[in-house]
Amino acid sequence: MTVYSTDPQQLLRTIRDTLVDRVAPDVTGGTARSELAGVVEALDNLIARLAWDPDGLARSLDRTEELAVALGLNPVEDSEGDAATLRRRRSEVAEMLAATYRSDANGDEIVSAVSRFTDDDVREQISVALRGGLPD
Repeated sequence: MTVYSTDPQQLLRTIRDTLVDRVAPDVTGGTARSELAGVVEALDNLIARLAWDPDGLARSLDRTEELAVALGLNPVEDSEGDAATLRRRRSEVAEMLAATYRSDANGDEIVSAVSRFTDDDVREQISVALRGGLPD
């Protein structure tokens, strides 16, 4: 069997598990352990992003749309529901937030909407290996 016929997610999981279970216990230097943790973090994120996840994309689009509307942007009509739509909408949100922050018009509703969005987004996007460190 060649690498080309191997499920890439399984291959990356095997590499990650080997690093965590077999390499990490013998790495005692603080800097080396930090670098190894960074590699594991990168692998965790890569594994999660390797497979197409239409449900995850839909959740991300929904969260982004909720924030956009809370910021005063018009709702998107007939969204294609694809990654290009998500990038475009997040760009619009970023522009709106930048303008809002520059104007010092940070009302409680805006701060609350951004906080809700950020909490949900971080929980979905952060590596599985680091989620245990998040507050409840």
